[in-house]
Amino acid sequence: MKYLIGILAIGVVMASCKKKQDDPSPPVEPVENYIRVDVNPFFGADMLYLDSVYSFGNGDLIKFDEIKFYLQDIRNGSNLMVEAGLFDYRARGKKLLEVKGEYSYFNTIDANLGVDSATNHMDPSGFPTSSMLNIMNSNDMHWGWNPGYIFVKVEAKMDTIPNATELFDHTIVYHVGLDANLMQVNFTNATWNAIGNNTHALDLKLDMEAFFAGPTPIDYMTEYTSHAAAGQEIITAKVMNNFKNALTLY
Repeated sequence: MKYLIGILAIGVVMASCKKKQDDPSPPVEPVENYIRVDVNPFFGADMLYLDSVYSFGNGDLIKFDEIKFYLQDIRNGSNLMVEAGLFDYRARGKKLLEVKGEYSYFNTIDANLGVDSATNHMDPSGFPTSSMLNIMNSNDMHWGWNPGYIFVKVEAKMDTIPNATELFDHTIVYHVGLDANLMQVNFTNATWNAIGNNTHALDLKLDMEAFFAGPTPIDYMTEYTSHAAAGQEIITAKVMNNFKNALTLY
């Protein structure tokens, strides 16, 4: 009888062990990593905030109403970060984009400043609602009257009369798009910083004083508007080229 009880006990233990071995381990949830790119606007050495007043070296005053731009086809070789990022300082703060991805793939970044010609003429309502190219997200960065996206938008007001009264009656409006004005930007030796929640961030700098200064200076008294229309080719080219050079790694 004792022998039988012993056999049964061994059988129970073996069955229990086998059950534990057969039980699958709980599934390990994959970790989703994120990458974020922020743009930090400056005016020379000063952080730039919309509606705040900044001074040029000659005493002229400026305050910015809008700063917006598209970076599109953001990648490093065959590694695509995201189809498009939209910087809208008033609506979205410093954030250009935040997507799932591995930051280590993007020590170098190439992108379009603007939107490539094929994408530029697609139906903006046809993009996924998560895309910054969708009409609900692009909003006033897409021309309804002239199919295509606005690549760079800068709006500001200036006071150019040196007296105690700040009028800000000189208006600056640059809305530049069209295929011919597309430019490419490149950032090398990008430094990503861990900011928590499996996210790494890259900071860019946009210096709006440098935007006016060059490489080809913009005379804001006479070159104060462009909608990329015929006859505005010179100022349009200055806007795009200067904006490209004003956008750097931070």
